[in-house]
Amino acid sequence: MTHAHDHHHHGPHGHAHINLRDIADNRLRRIATFASVSVAILLVGAKMAAWLMTDSVAMLSSLLDSAVDLMASLVTAYGVANAMRPPDRNHRYGHGKAEPLAALLQAAFIVGSSVLLAFEAASRFYHPHEIQNEMIGYGVMALAIILSLALVAFQSHVVKSTGSMAIGADRMHYVGDVAVNLAVVVSFVLYTSTGIAWLDPVLAVGIAAWLLLTSLRIMGQAMNALMDTELPEAERERIIAIVTRQSGVRGVHDMRTRSDSDRIFVDMHVEMNGDLTLRAAHDLSEKIIRAVNAEIPNADMVIHQDPAGLVEDRRDEQIERAEAAEG
Repeated sequence: MTHAHDHHHHGPHGHAHINLRDIADNRLRRIATFASVSVAILLVGAKMAAWLMTDSVAMLSSLLDSAVDLMASLVTAYGVANAMRPPDRNHRYGHGKAEPLAALLQAAFIVGSSVLLAFEAASRFYHPHEIQNEMIGYGVMALAIILSLALVAFQSHVVKSTGSMAIGADRMHYVGDVAVNLAVVVSFVLYTSTGIAWLDPVLAVGIAAWLLLTSLRIMGQAMNALMDTELPEAERERIIAIVTRQSGVRGVHDMRTRSDSDRIFVDMHVEMNGDLTLRAAHDLSEKIIRAVNAEIPNADMVIHQDPAGLVEDRRDEQIERAEAAEG
């Protein structure tokens, strides 16, 4: 395609106050991953002891869930640390996709644990075990629920502040962990009140299904980022509206968007007066980028300036033709 000239600007890193915000967000990310790993190690140890003492498959399910949480938290810590690295010679877009990669690995861990748990629960239908030392189970579950809720609350704050996909996926683990721990408590209560051993594996199967659904949800979010899925149409329209209301802009076409962990990348063709000088076109592009970053600070923009009225085979039109042919 023909362009008057190209203008490239990294919006999120262009101003000192944005860099200060990034530094604060990165510190929050590090604290969140350290807290997650610490809680996971503590709960794995406590639940291992409780499972050996109670011989409950629901407790085993909770132990497996915490073991997966530990592996996922380690992967998250690695992914977040990599994602925070600045662009380098071999990664000029940065390392943001380390976060969705970490989230995808977490989803794989959850799938594996849910399958193992389902097999273990199925075997208990045929060979039910009595639950022993229920009070130890109650104590460990209370500890797990309190720690998990505290961690989820902190992770929610971090995700709201930073938009971190990997920490968001890790938070899903611990939301699931709270549900698993509550299910174990229910299992103990039901066994104590009814003496029916098969209720324990039934709850374990339910937990396995929950874990599987959680993994599919995380996997979908991660794949969207890794496959450069476009932003939602409402967000695309919002960006186009900001650009087209700038004086001097005659139109916008062939906009492409994608995201990684907490940034969005936008490139577009902006139509402007073909008689503008190179300096004037540059200044208009700068004004557009400032306007977008004022409302969407994490937008990293590339603008191609086109003279208004230029006839060319646009990407938007190619996509429309392809969709019409398929339809």
